[in-house]
Amino acid sequence: MDQLRYFVFNKKKDYEFGYRKDIRITKQGLALEEGVSDSGVFISRLLDSGEEGNQWHRAVIESEGYGDDSIRFYFYCSDDPQVSVDGRECYWEEIIGNREISPEKKHSLMEPFLVHNVANPQDIMLYHARGRYLWMEIQLFCQAGFLPEIHHMKLYAGNRSFLSYLPMIYQTGGREDFLGRFLGMFEAVYQDLEERIADSARQLDPMAAEPEFLRWLARWVGIFDAHLWHEQKLRFLLEGIVKKNLIRGTREYMEHMIGTFTGERPFFLEYGEIEQYRGNDRAYQSLIRSYAHGPYEVSVLVREQAVPSLREQYALKKMIENIQPAHIRMHLIILRPGIYLGQNVYAGVNSMLVAYEHANLNGVAAIPSIVGAAEAGAEEEKKDEEFEKLSI
Repeated sequence: MDQLRYFVFNKKKDYEFGYRKDIRITKQGLALEEGVSDSGVFISRLLDSGEEGNQWHRAVIESEGYGDDSIRFYFYCSDDPQVSVDGRECYWEEIIGNREISPEKKHSLMEPFLVHNVANPQDIMLYHARGRYLWMEIQLFCQAGFLPEIHHMKLYAGNRSFLSYLPMIYQTGGREDFLGRFLGMFEAVYQDLEERIADSARQLDPMAAEPEFLRWLARWVGIFDAHLWHEQKLRFLLEGIVKKNLIRGTREYMEHMIGTFTGERPFFLEYGEIEQYRGNDRAYQSLIRSYAHGPYEVSVLVREQAVPSLREQYALKKMIENIQPAHIRMHLIILRPGIYLGQNVYAGVNSMLVAYEHANLNGVAAIPSIVGAAEAGAEEEKKDEEFEKLSI
């Protein structure tokens, strides 16, 4: 199999050698400068295939555009690294990098070498690009306040042609042009498939796998609620989950899972830790009511800052239900910042002063119903009785 030749633009250094006007380099690639201009231009360095008359294969671009009018690509091709300007031979690299030459002037100089002009391409076959050197001009346009971005580019200098496997009669007499372009579409599909197969081992690395593959990895190690996790936290969790599964069902395992989800270590309070207060009946009864109702119950305390939204709190609750041992009930307690009546306050955790607020009858504020609270309490007691029967 012939080795594929390609050029990749996926890091800062790849863009620094080109010419930019009103375009900035980001971690992802290229983006239009904010508040400077409605358009910007980037011209790449010359890509050298190393072969005269080389037939370039294709270009694959990952971008974030807002309609076809937001991104435009110009592909230029030549066998000569020099061009005549006003009777003087100049290298293309000098012309492209010269900031004294306006983008319009550069565009007019390069226009005779234009081979493809495409609006917002994703995957383009470079049928007309024949020559040793290839370079690009990218124009970005602001659309209704939205700024387009270029994330990743991959240009193939050549490819194993399916046409070469056919009898010679199909490769001569003018037939090769149409047939070569027709087979090129299937070559591109087969090429992508080959690359994915060759790169499949990378999908087993949680830090490098594609986002859609992370859920499969999570299922393989017994995590069935991967959709509740943020992508970066899920990657960090999966990186060391094999060793942690050896202690699955223990307090250390649950602390690790909850801590990874929230970004900070949770507080655990087990029934056995309350037993030391049995000599103080008042304190003991208060702790029993607040934290644990039996020897098979555990309270998990998490600061509200770690899970600020209701969605995150619900996701954490679901995750705890999935990892808790079968014979244990775990109660999630969200610690609000501030000192409030009827709420648990811990020095150095959530003991802070909050801003004073007036009571407002605005249709939003509400006083908890005594009847509703009583019904909720009765329902909770009923669940506790059923759980104690099951435990026995």
